[in-house]
Amino acid sequence: MKKFILSFALVLMALPFTSCTDDEPVIQEEPVKETIQGKDLISSTITLSQNEATYIETADYTFNIERTSKEAIVSVVANDVKFDSHMPYAVTFAMESIKATTFDENTIEFHASSVKFLDATTGEENTRYKLTDVHGYIDKKNGVYSLVYTVNGTWKVLVTSSTIRSRVADNDYTAPTDIYYIYKIDVATMKAEVFLHNIQFKVGGASSPVLKKISIPDLDVTPTATGFDLSGDNIVPFNYSGTNLDQATPMPPMNVTNYNGKIDLIESMHTIYFNSMGGEWDGFSALYLWRKISANDLSQQLTN
Repeated sequence: MKKFILSFALVLMALPFTSCTDDEPVIQEEPVKETIQGKDLISSTITLSQNEATYIETADYTFNIERTSKEAIVSVVANDVKFDSHMPYAVTFAMESIKATTFDENTIEFHASSVKFLDATTGEENTRYKLTDVHGYIDKKNGVYSLVYTVNGTWKVLVTSSTIRSRVADNDYTAPTDIYYIYKIDVATMKAEVFLHNIQFKVGGASSPVLKKISIPDLDVTPTATGFDLSGDNIVPFNYSGTNLDQATPMPPMNVTNYNGKIDLIESMHTIYFNSMGGEWDGFSALYLWRKISANDLSQQLTN
């Protein structure tokens, strides 16, 4: 019995020393704060129905991010935005801060079924507007900025950077053989230019050399309920050469006719078709607008 009592006493003596480790001060991690200004980078398509786009404008969005190793918080400020052409004045507002669903040093994705519509200056809620179905994605390295949200259950706003890329493996846009596309859209003029990388035409039984980079400028842009339609005819494309493929040369022999393409921001897909050099080019692939999830899953998130 004495041995048991002695052993129990030793345990009791050890307890206070063990519990002291729980009282050690916790070092608070200082969040990394970033501001990403989207002015002149972002275009916005606004729809009132599933069948047509009713309003389109150049938008000005700012993304404020606070990130630690454990979580990231995003707040969005929209400056001078109209939700349709009949609004007497534009509104500037902030979205209530949203916790990121996934993030790392270069990318961040966030989603919320509803957030408060706040005065951008005072932070007070403006109850005249209800923001729902907010979904955003940012890739700083590749300049990808995508955002969708619905206002008052009526206006669906689709926001994307004016440079839209097709998706390639590992987001490697220097890949020497992968076929990929980069669109540059100017909402002010409703014109677009598409850059095609690593393509090869087949005319009859012959094949052209691999074209590392060509562009088709001056395409007409028509807004749709999910993005843009692109069209054009009798366009002289440019061929790019040089170490960095930055030297553009007009190529009249490659005259492009019957251009017809579609950019679907919701499904994150694009199609492209045109004739050139007696042959045709027909493409269909995914766009890099969101993190790598299935188009069907994303479409369901954004349309429900």
